[in-house]
Amino acid sequence: MNRATGFRPEISVITPSFRQVELLKLCAASVADQGGRVTVEHLIQDGCTGDGFAEWAATQEFAQCHAEPDKGMYDAINRGFCKARGGIVCWLNCDEQYLPGALEKVANYFAAHPETDILFGDVIVVDAQLRPAFYRKAVEPLAGQIRLNFLPTYSAATFVRRRVIDEGHLLDDSFRAISDAEWIHRLLRLGYRSAVLDEALAVFKQTGENLGQSAAGMEESRRWRAPRHPWDRIRARFFRIWHHWRKLRAGAYRQRRIRTAVYHPGHACRLPMEAVIGGRWMWNLR
Repeated sequence: MNRATGFRPEISVITPSFRQVELLKLCAASVADQGGRVTVEHLIQDGCTGDGFAEWAATQEFAQCHAEPDKGMYDAINRGFCKARGGIVCWLNCDEQYLPGALEKVANYFAAHPETDILFGDVIVVDAQLRPAFYRKAVEPLAGQIRLNFLPTYSAATFVRRRVIDEGHLLDDSFRAISDAEWIHRLLRLGYRSAVLDEALAVFKQTGENLGQSAAGMEESRRWRAPRHPWDRIRARFFRIWHHWRKLRAGAYRQRRIRTAVYHPGHACRLPMEAVIGGRWMWNLR
């Protein structure tokens, strides 16, 4: 896409890339085929990794591919945010995919709810072979819950209005693994309004090697969430119980049949995915 044409997309998707070209191909395909009545731009920020990225990028007609040094994933996302022209911005990692029609649903929700600044959606968690493992029902996060326990939503199904970026609220790139949690916590504390779209919008690949679940990520989380007040441990337990009660009321743990389609390596089109999966109670994590 030529930036000089004056094209103004509704949604800008940022993808940070680092030596994941094979996964990036699937991610990019899931953005390019969104269709419907939504205009999308896809900005891929590669950290000059080589690994076949330049050759693949040269073949892309939909995505705008940028190869430039960065300070890590969150710096790459911020660089994409600053280039983005859409009224809604988001990011999708290389090992994630949007489900069919997801971005049109997001655009329609924002159009109907001008008071909403941040939108969260549901996610289907898949294993390394892209087989559905469990369903993550989004529940609107609370600032205290994020600060003392965890962020109960996924970045793959998080969308914000452009005004959040224009008002100077970028990701804190001093973090290596938990900047998304700090960012949403900060936005909620500043008074930005959030909402939940009760739809599965993306798939998240659970490999056991995800950055936030690494030893370094867990240590970073522990330091950021370390109690700063004598009552913080009690408050953390309260927020944990309250969060699970809210999820229970929202039906997050029930079994549900999913019918959708995702991209697989070596296939030019989406392959059907159907299963009966539940929310899986994870007391210490989600």
